Amino acid sequence: MSLSRPSALLFAVTAVLSAQSSVPALDPAGLTQILKSGKWTVIEFGGPTCVPCKKMQPILAELQQQFGDRALVRNFYVTEHPKEARAHKVMAMPTQVVFDPSGKEVTRHIGFWEKGDFLAALTKAGLK
Repeated sequence: MSLSRPSALLFAVTAVLSAQSSVPALDPAGLTQILKSGKWTVIEFGGPTCVPCKKMQPILAELQQQFGDRALVRNFYVTEHPKEARAHKVMAMPTQVVFDPSGKEVTRHIGFWEKGDFLAALTKAGLK
């Protein structure tokens, strides 16, 4: 079945929007709690209106799906919680930070992160 141009565009937009909504955003208490969860955790420190952050959402959703319950992938909005972002030494959006199961930071990236490079960094950090 072939989609018409408007239908294809609508399908693509719907896919992006559903991917964006599938990566939850944390508040400060949730961030503290998730880092004590005993699981690998990927936090994107960004904002809901930041263009590179929006472009990261489908990649983050794919990573969450790929790793399932082996890792937690979440957003943390710097614009809403700047004090907590500073405590994690976030200076630019987006910043992706990977924490091991003990809650220790193991890698960090600033800016848009291509999925292949992201996966390579996660594997190097020990998440398989």
